[in-house]
Amino acid sequence: MRVDSIKLKNFRNYSELKAEFDGKRNIIMGENAQGKTNLIEAIYLCAFARSFRTNNSTDLIKIGEDSCNITAEAVSDDIDKKISITINNSGKKMIKKDNKFLHRTAELLNNLVVVVFSPDDLRIIKDSPEKRRNFIDKEISQLRPSYFDALRNYKEVLRHKNSLIKQLRTPGTDGKMMDMLEIYDMQLAQYGGEIIKSRREFVAMLSEKASKIQSNISKERETLSIKYVESVAAENILDEIINSREKDIYNGHCSIGPHRDDLDFYINGIDAKKFGSQGQQRTVALALKLAEIQIAEMILGENAVLLLDDVLSELDRERQSYLLNEIEDVQLFLTTTEVNSELLQGMEGGNIFKVKNGTLI
Repeated sequence: MRVDSIKLKNFRNYSELKAEFDGKRNIIMGENAQGKTNLIEAIYLCAFARSFRTNNSTDLIKIGEDSCNITAEAVSDDIDKKISITINNSGKKMIKKDNKFLHRTAELLNNLVVVVFSPDDLRIIKDSPEKRRNFIDKEISQLRPSYFDALRNYKEVLRHKNSLIKQLRTPGTDGKMMDMLEIYDMQLAQYGGEIIKSRREFVAMLSEKASKIQSNISKERETLSIKYVESVAAENILDEIINSREKDIYNGHCSIGPHRDDLDFYINGIDAKKFGSQGQQRTVALALKLAEIQIAEMILGENAVLLLDDVLSELDRERQSYLLNEIEDVQLFLTTTEVNSELLQGMEGGNIFKVKNGTLI
């Protein structure tokens, strides 16, 4: 899987851009705030129809313009694909694949699979449970678009149920509301059960792959295991939702389900969140990203595209070398303020782009 070229129109600080990429290595250099990350953000957008930096789509439009467009030409399963996304100033997206309109984001997923690794990801171990849920949700959605639909439906039903619960706290609510609550609970159990089972399967693969990588990086000094922490088992989710109904109405929100789940990380049996050193936690984050690539290759039969957003500066020389040595068959996009000549010697071929004020020079 690779990205051959991209065109930008009024995207972030780019007025217009056309760039053609190397199938293996693409180094994007420049000072801060010149547009390096914007370029790989555009690639990511063509995979997910959303940014990895903001939830507000209008942030992606160049200041003073009414809309922006991103068009990427990619190859997957040896098939040429053209992906185009237009965003207007109300935040609405128009997505096309091979000049045909797509009506659901799930139709875009899996056409271009990317793994992004940024300095924020180095904090995933210490960060909030929501960050860890988002991490696994994004990857599973790329590999299995049906999961994205289940997740979207679950979040929508959960929003409606929480709104209804707040109304039920008012004395004298009618029976129709309780009937609606029954419907929401059955829907949450259906979608939630699908999500939990998919996460279980994915985390089991993630733990297996990341454990081997952690062992290699640490020269077999560290054994990593990852545990999916479920607030409720998929097999009895409906019963548990019903049993918690009274408590949820009292508290004003739904207290169990996949929206409450988390990941635990153990190094040599010790909780890495609480007791892991910064170096160990960064190694776990690196292992997770490399494991993502391996899982994508295992499921799809081809490698994902790797986007490294200024992450090398956050890793020591040993981890930098390990990362770059482990991705020989992966198309790489690397943003950096400067190029380490020693590291480049081990990277065969490739393009080096220099970005200044939204222009490639």
